Amino acid sequence: MKFERKWLAAILVVAVVALPLLVRGCRGDSAKQVELVTVEARAIDPTILAPGTLAYRNEVNLTSEITGRVASIAIKEGDMVREGQVLLSLDPEIYRNAVDRAEAGVRQGRLVIDRQRATLALRQRQFDRAEALVRERMIDQGSFDEARNQLQVAQLDLRTSQEDFRRAQSALEDAREQLSKTTIRSPITGRIVSLPIKVGETAVPSTSSFVGAQLAKIADTSRIQAELKVDEADIARVAVGQAADVYAAAYPDDALQGRVEQIALAPTVEGQGRAYEVTVALEVPDGIDLRSGMSVRAEIALGDGAQLPAVPVEAIVTEFDEDRQPTHYAWKVEDGSASKVEVQVGIADDAWQSVGEPLQAGDTIVRGPARVLRQLQDGDRVEQRKDGAGEGEGGDGGEDDGAGADAE
Repeated sequence: MKFERKWLAAILVVAVVALPLLVRGCRGDSAKQVELVTVEARAIDPTILAPGTLAYRNEVNLTSEITGRVASIAIKEGDMVREGQVLLSLDPEIYRNAVDRAEAGVRQGRLVIDRQRATLALRQRQFDRAEALVRERMIDQGSFDEARNQLQVAQLDLRTSQEDFRRAQSALEDAREQLSKTTIRSPITGRIVSLPIKVGETAVPSTSSFVGAQLAKIADTSRIQAELKVDEADIARVAVGQAADVYAAAYPDDALQGRVEQIALAPTVEGQGRAYEVTVALEVPDGIDLRSGMSVRAEIALGDGAQLPAVPVEAIVTEFDEDRQPTHYAWKVEDGSASKVEVQVGIADDAWQSVGEPLQAGDTIVRGPARVLRQLQDGDRVEQRKDGAGEGEGGDGGEDDGAGADAE
């Protein structure tokens, strides 16, 4: 009886050990535990990061066209001004004197012309008399030629005086123009955002940054834009009309919507790098107070929002040939078997990669783990791993969560 019990206990132990093995054999223990995903249509939005600054859409640095001491200032920083409004005045004394001199020159020119006309009239009468006398043979030919020459000289003198008069008139117009520039008016309607000049300082016609070169800065503060610096390696992917999210340093969590409006044709050189200025027109919501000169960072969206077949970037295996030309593969699963297929890839973002033939939306592919992707062979049996399974094959989470496998 005891002997039978021992055999019964032995049979139970064998059953306990063998049954799981049998079950695993029936399920196909050779199937590798992998992550399976489905090719799905989705919008992929890759972006380019670019730093920059804000600037008002219409901004004018007001400078003087003449040299003069500032006599009065009619505005202060922050004031709203209208186009044509007087902002400040320069001392006009020396320019008024120039106008007086030019007016005197014009008056003198008129007197000279009147004198030349009188002389011409005299020479004309003398010539007419000499012409009549030479026909009567009362004077010789030499006297007649002299009278004719004096008439021609008088005509030239009058013409010269008329040209001098026109020159004097132009000088008067220039002097009046210079005098008018002593009154500085606003070229646009906007707000005074900067007023560095003071009464008593000397305004100078220059674009340099020394004192007196800039009188004021006027801007239409209702419209603002971002001026970004895009690296030359990325500029070929930027196009007018692309959407952009702009984050101002003062509002780091608020994305300002905008669109690329202009792309510079010539680069700016900073150190060893080259960048192209990209202008983004912004839509500023209420409650956000932006100012020119603020630092910003922008994400320029390269996608058009179209739905494309896409897979996680980890599912794509990239191999390089001897010429370092890449070829992209994915492991397609059909009836539990994995097969390696070459795929065409398109745009990608941080998580998703668009793919073309032979993959289509609805196909099943292997996503990982990365170690398993590198070890798979055509025809290998695979199955969706369960939570916690495949640790021995796929390694720890640090490798499973890595990017897609690359092979040489």
